[in-house]
Amino acid sequence: MRSVRRLHKLVLASSMLCVISYAQSISTKPQQTFHVRGKIVDSHNSAIAGAEVKFEGSQTTKATSSDSRGFYRAELPVGTYSMTVTTSSSAHLKRPLFRVSLPKTIALDVTLGAPLRNCDPISIGVTRPDGTAETKTVGTPDGLRDECGGWDRFPIFSGEDGSFELFIRYDSRRRSDVERDYDSGFQNPVFIAFNLFTLTAGHVTYETASRTLLATGNVTVTNGSAGSAHADSMKFRIDNARVLRLP
Repeated sequence: MRSVRRLHKLVLASSMLCVISYAQSISTKPQQTFHVRGKIVDSHNSAIAGAEVKFEGSQTTKATSSDSRGFYRAELPVGTYSMTVTTSSSAHLKRPLFRVSLPKTIALDVTLGAPLRNCDPISIGVTRPDGTAETKTVGTPDGLRDECGGWDRFPIFSGEDGSFELFIRYDSRRRSDVERDYDSGFQNPVFIAFNLFTLTAGHVTYETASRTLLATGNVTVTNGSAGSAHADSMKFRIDNARVLRLP
C-alpha cells in the first residue's frame, strides 16, 4: 500500500513539473513583431522633421519621431493598429486601423496636406413678413463640407479580419445616392487610406454599393510595401480587408 501511495505521489509530482515546464515555455516564447517605416512630408513633398508618429493597438502603444530627413521607424507586436501623425505646427492626420499578421517590414508614408478652408455657417439678418427682424444660419454641415473640404469615413466589415474603415480626405465633393465624387485642391490631393492601402489622386469617384474607386489625375498608390505605382488613371475594388486593382 505504501509503495502504491509513493508511486501515486511521484506521478502527481511529475505531472505538476510537466505543467509548470509547459507554462514556462509558453511565457518565454518570443512574441512575433513586425517593423514599420516610412517618411513624413508636407504638401510640397518636403520632409517634416520632428513629427510625432504614434501607433495605438489593443495592447500596445508606441510613439516615435521623424528624423531630420522625415524618416521614422518602429517595431511592434503583430496585430491591429491605428496611426496618428502630429507636427509642431499642429498638422494632424489619423490613419484608420491596419492589420499586420506576420513578422515582416511594411512601409507607411504620410503626406500632411495644407489646412482645409474655413467654411463656418453664415448668419444673416432677414425681415419677416410682419416686419420683425430674424437671424438665419445659411449652410448645413454636409453642404459646407461639400464646398470647403473635409473627410469621409466608411466602416467596412471584413469578415474574420473584423471591421476596417475607408478614409477619404478631399478638398471638395459632390454627392448622389450611388456615388461620391471627390476633388483635390491647389495643394491637397485626394487622400485615401484603407488597411495598408494608400492612394492620392486629383479626382476620385467612389461607388458605395460596389465599393469601387476610380482615381484619375496623377494617381499614386502604395500597399504597405516600399514601392509605389503611378498612372493617370486606376480603378480598384475593396474586397474584405484587401484592395484589388481592376482592369
